[in-house]
Amino acid sequence: MPVYRIASCGESDFHIVNHQYSDETVRYAASELQKYLLRSTGAVVPYFSDRCPMRGPEIRIGAGVRGETEAEASLGEEGFCIRAAGEHITITGGGSRGVLYGVYRFLELFCGFQCFCAGVETVRTCETLEITLEEIRETPAFEFRDAYFRRAFDGDFCAKNRLNSSLADLSVAKGGRMKWFNFHHSFRDLVPENTYFDTHPEYFSEIDGKRVRNSQLCLTNPEVLRIAERTLREWIVKNPECRVFSVAQNDNRNRCTCDACMRVEAEEGSPSGPIIRFVNQLADNIRTDHPGVILHTFAYQYSLPAPKKAVARDNVIVRLCSISCRFDRPFEVSAAENPSGEEAIFVNALRDWREHASRLYVWDYAVNFRNYLQPFLHLHTLAENIRFFRRIGIRGVLEQGNFAYGGGAAQDDLKSYLISKLLWDPDTDVDAAIGRYCESVYGARAGALIGEYIALAERAYEGHPLTIYQHPDAPWLSDDFVDRAEHLFRRAMTVAENARQREAIEREYLSVRFLRLSRMSLETEGREALIDAFFRDVKRFGLTEIRERTSLPVMRRSMTESRFAKAKNGEYSLYYIMQ
Repeated sequence: MPVYRIASCGESDFHIVNHQYSDETVRYAASELQKYLLRSTGAVVPYFSDRCPMRGPEIRIGAGVRGETEAEASLGEEGFCIRAAGEHITITGGGSRGVLYGVYRFLELFCGFQCFCAGVETVRTCETLEITLEEIRETPAFEFRDAYFRRAFDGDFCAKNRLNSSLADLSVAKGGRMKWFNFHHSFRDLVPENTYFDTHPEYFSEIDGKRVRNSQLCLTNPEVLRIAERTLREWIVKNPECRVFSVAQNDNRNRCTCDACMRVEAEEGSPSGPIIRFVNQLADNIRTDHPGVILHTFAYQYSLPAPKKAVARDNVIVRLCSISCRFDRPFEVSAAENPSGEEAIFVNALRDWREHASRLYVWDYAVNFRNYLQPFLHLHTLAENIRFFRRIGIRGVLEQGNFAYGGGAAQDDLKSYLISKLLWDPDTDVDAAIGRYCESVYGARAGALIGEYIALAERAYEGHPLTIYQHPDAPWLSDDFVDRAEHLFRRAMTVAENARQREAIEREYLSVRFLRLSRMSLETEGREALIDAFFRDVKRFGLTEIRERTSLPVMRRSMTESRFAKAKNGEYSLYYIMQ
């Protein structure tokens, strides 16, 4: 294998070169390589286009350089290849985004570069950078990779960790994104109830012989199809930057049971039948005018089982949701142990849908929505589930955390980092990734203690269900767990090496403080003052919700008025669209 001395003693004989007409993403990739090589070696490696004459060995970025590098269709849009080319090194991709990813991978392999979260990066410094290079080819395990945590939408974090999240701040230079419109439940937007129900109740679900509000659409009504198509076409025209448009059921179980809809269900053997037939009609109707557009729909709750006959068109994404599952054990393990349980239903549905959709995606969950700060550290289970998704041919995965505008959840930055690694390569070593993260974010000694806390939480789930709507009296929680967790965090704060590390520890310590306060007896002296101090720190760290779609004042009342934060919120809810 050839050996290349990239830099030594602050000098370099190499040059970074791209094609003179390279696009913005490739030019940015080349500039990133120059920037981080400087940080690593102290050498400014000259960067120019191939309009300039060759002046020595080159690191050639992207296709067309000197007429010798080529894009490779087999790599797709996001795959890359790093290889030796005589005295030169080439970094190419199937597309420009792949070139950028290839540059960051080069830096990871040879300069110790890692981006752990917004504001925390590492790069190894060395006086001499000498590398041995054999061909390195990588493609992502999934075409769509989304760590759906607000703090993970940072464009630098996403680009450097090879995420293409729809909500990420990914500029063209940073590779762009797979932009969606109306990311989730959309029937109520396609045919608005407030506009049509009074005059056309037949457009909406019939339940027990009566058309009802707050339901789904009557998917066999031809006027519903006509209105939905008109709305969809308006969306497409007004949002040319979007590639995927959601045509998906509302977030309730009130499907239409009129005679026509039930006949389709009977033919298909599943409530998903009317949905897929409806979405297929829309997909066919828009295909000629908008050949690059993809429609998205859910197999969710009542529509989870696959149909018997209908097959989703190739321009339709069907996304299954694991909302009813437990997360303390891998889905396959739970399914094998309880063949009639929710996990078995989900696993069987994934397998069945493979015959009925070529673009299968998963919407998975990585947070407790009832209490975002409550520990939800199923990190090894998460990895096993992602490996299962790969094995059965899932093409896109979203892992949902706290998407509120202030972000913030138990170890959300660690989970975002780990998710990014697993969605690119599900065989990522989970323990090694956790170790790198903890040491880099919290410092060596404090990081080891936070690592102990993470392991403590994972052990606590053993034998107990971990679900996404648990209170602080969940079966796996105990006063002993809270005591031990608090001890680890207090020790970590005493050994933090600088203010940034201490602040990161204090932010995660909010989880333990939440558990302590929520489990505390209402009669405990000074309890309300402690809750006030807790919420001051919640605000200090910029969190805007610690319960899904619930304001901080309402959540504070819930904690103050009830043990385990169980006081009802009434009808209060914060609604903002997930796009």
